[in-house]
Amino acid sequence: MKKKILPQRKIQLSAHQAATSVYIDAEITAEGDLVLAGQDIGQAPSKIFGDSDHEYWLKIPASRKDDVLLALLETLYKDDLKAISNLQKLLEARSIPCEFSSY
Repeated sequence: MKKKILPQRKIQLSAHQAATSVYIDAEITAEGDLVLAGQDIGQAPSKIFGDSDHEYWLKIPASRKDDVLLALLETLYKDDLKAISNLQKLLEARSIPCEFSSY
């Protein structure tokens, strides 16, 4: 069976400019992996590494993204009595399809 290749999606999580600037992005690769990539530029990496630039990555394989999703939901919404409506509002604000049902 041929592996499905997804379009790459990327967001910026942090862009802090200072004596040590820090940039952090999160992306879903074409293979479906979740990758967080960071770059520190300036004083701190110069002192620690002898270079003004330090780059680093955290990669979660596509097969484990659901585990990350559940961990994040637990972190954000544990003991939140409005977890469902709060998540629904977030999804709707970002135009992410969802379906709510009740009886």
